[in-house]
Amino acid sequence: MRTLQNIANEIVIWEGWRDNYRDFVPLFIEEAKTGNDWKNWNADIFWEYFEKSNDQCVSSVKRSYFTGEEKKRIKENWHEVSPILQKIALSQDVPLYDSYYELKDVIKKYTNQNRKVATNRLIAGLQPNLSCTIVNEDNLRVFIKKLNENVVDCNIPITGDWFRNSNAVWHFFSENLKSSSLYENITLPWQMYEYFINDENNDMSEIPEKRESIVTLLQYKNQIILQGPPGTGKTREAKLIAESMLELNEDEIQKSERFKIIQFHPSYTYEDFVRGIVAKQNEDGEGIMYEAENKTLGKFAENAWRNFIASQQSEKNVDNVEYIFDQFRLHIISKLAEDEKFELTNNIYISEIDDRRFKYKGDNWKRHPKGLNIRYSEFKKVIEISPSNRQEIVMNTSLKSLTRSHATYFFELFTKFKEFCENNKEFLNNEETHKKYILVIDEINRANLSSVLGELIYALEYRGEEVESMYEVDGSQKLILPPNLYIIGTMNTADRSVGHIDYAIRRRFAFVDVMPKDLTNEMKEGEFYTTLFEDVKSLFTTDDYKTKSDYISQEFEPKDVALGHSYFIDKTNQGGDQKVRWEYEIKPILLEYIRDGVLKQNALQKIKEIEESF
Repeated sequence: MRTLQNIANEIVIWEGWRDNYRDFVPLFIEEAKTGNDWKNWNADIFWEYFEKSNDQCVSSVKRSYFTGEEKKRIKENWHEVSPILQKIALSQDVPLYDSYYELKDVIKKYTNQNRKVATNRLIAGLQPNLSCTIVNEDNLRVFIKKLNENVVDCNIPITGDWFRNSNAVWHFFSENLKSSSLYENITLPWQMYEYFINDENNDMSEIPEKRESIVTLLQYKNQIILQGPPGTGKTREAKLIAESMLELNEDEIQKSERFKIIQFHPSYTYEDFVRGIVAKQNEDGEGIMYEAENKTLGKFAENAWRNFIASQQSEKNVDNVEYIFDQFRLHIISKLAEDEKFELTNNIYISEIDDRRFKYKGDNWKRHPKGLNIRYSEFKKVIEISPSNRQEIVMNTSLKSLTRSHATYFFELFTKFKEFCENNKEFLNNEETHKKYILVIDEINRANLSSVLGELIYALEYRGEEVESMYEVDGSQKLILPPNLYIIGTMNTADRSVGHIDYAIRRRFAFVDVMPKDLTNEMKEGEFYTTLFEDVKSLFTTDDYKTKSDYISQEFEPKDVALGHSYFIDKTNQGGDQKVRWEYEIKPILLEYIRDGVLKQNALQKIKEIEESF
């Protein structure tokens, strides 16, 4: 390992970028400090800082600049942007993480995509003492990993927060370089990144470029399938795409309600995935009842739809039953956590709730000692009726007989609901942020997709439109896949025993190839079995999986069956060195390929030669 200064000594500073940075950045800061409307900024400075669409002096990343329409919307709402820029510019020595996120949220409101790089570029230009010029979040994480692996005494933690990562990198550079001049060192992080990556064709575009294009494709199509042979990291790539779209790191995404990963199998059904009948204890606690409920996709789509509807409204009001009801339900949950009861009258109270109902009871009840239920679906009808007295519930024939016979308790709960709305007007009128939800379906083609999806085949294409399920949940057979719900499937192209994806479904998905790749230059020496990878690759192709080798059968394509790179990653520290991985993971699948006719019999001799080579 080498010192940071030793590596810096080998780098020839890009004087043009450095000088441009030195000329403009101090002027950016001074203009931002004024808090002026954009029209009152120096025109040249505003152009360089905000309107320029390439080669901007803070960072030359060629992508993620604002579009013309986005610039127009941001300028129209400059009164929201300017105070945050001013606050950041006035703090040259202390990072303002809350302000960074505030700026990020404001920019998101007025852009078609989440322009993270563009926002980071704004901040890097306002606080040059605190941020480095690597404004792409993926690039910066890769750079920190390279620093930690190659630089003496470097142990920078990698977080999911670009602002903290950037500050940590620039602090390390400031502490470990001889020159204390900001402008002498400003280009070094990016130039050192290129030094480590050693890519002669690097054009400073965001990486990984293919992942960025897949994210764009997913946003357009709403559902994609990552397809490729075994071991190419399709599931991992799906998670990374989700992390990028949801703006969450690896730890955060596992806990997020906006991300879910499931795996299909041959016996998976519509009743497992969308809606199905389940057996439950009946409402009075005795006996069994059967009723339909939402399953994985049904629940996930319902949560995404609620967010989508709420985020579309500029103001929340009591007409928005779903949103207000959800907030009221959360209010009762918090009260139950504090007092273990939510009083309806002096001696009647809600004791517990689930995903379908409020359960209420009285301490001295003998006829119903386990309590009775107020179903959400019925209570929402009561909210829409907005009764002024108990009798209006009794007389309303659109309500179920059980609701009408227990009208007293429904009316008492509705009274509590009105009090909640009255006491929380300001909170309920706040705008809900539009959020994305991502469902990853691993091995998507292992189930019979036509059967599992049912009527949702239509809903995949026509987002936001109702389709009718065969099962009724909460009084409705309607199902909706909202526009903010995205689906990523993974498919092993080598597995011919699995279900066929018919043309109707195939048309609704975009298919993305995930191919084997040589990781030699991306990993430390010895961490990737380069020779073994090339030897096994030669069984399938003579080039990059386009031309067939003499060993592969004519009916198979190399890109569908070749072994992926994950088979060739060293796992000695887990007990799986090269010989172990060959003997128990790689060779068995190659021999199975011969038995299944994927590889010809002449491949057997080649496999023996590979084995004898180590």
